[in-house]
Amino acid sequence: MDQLQEVPTPPTIFRSSWVRWLELILLGLIGIAGGWLLLVFTTTQSALTFPVLGAIISGTLSLLLGLHHLVRRSPDVAVDDHGVTFGPFGRIPWAGISRIHLRASQTMRYLAIELVEPGPKLTERRWPRWVYGPIGKIYAGYPLTVSERWLRPISLDDIADELLRRNPGLVITRSEQSGLRWW
Repeated sequence: MDQLQEVPTPPTIFRSSWVRWLELILLGLIGIAGGWLLLVFTTTQSALTFPVLGAIISGTLSLLLGLHHLVRRSPDVAVDDHGVTFGPFGRIPWAGISRIHLRASQTMRYLAIELVEPGPKLTERRWPRWVYGPIGKIYAGYPLTVSERWLRPISLDDIADELLRRNPGLVITRSEQSGLRWW
């Protein structure tokens, strides 16, 4: 007898504009060039100062992140029946997610993931998490954080709606700070 097989629903993929990543590459090149110009025009006694190293290191990180994203055309966010994949962090199964936080600061909105365990087993781990994790922890309070600014034209509300559609039992909290409103 024929058994009905459940056809898996294809993942919902969210991709940001490639212009954002070209901006990151351009900022990286400007930072590196600015650092080298500072290095060339400073005296030999104070050649390796913080502005020089800071500009070169941050410019290099920015350039590498932008190039990584343009070369490796993985989606920024992918949601399927088994979990969610965030570009810089990798795949997180539904069982590993405690709740989702939509947070707002004075200038940006963030989608942050609170995990069941402090050290989750993420699959498809990627190196940009070493850059995005500390930045997310500083700005949103969670290491697994995605900024809406870098996902434009994608809205965090669209991602949250898709997360709830795929996992109706998921808890999503919203915060309003400093007069920002969720539309």
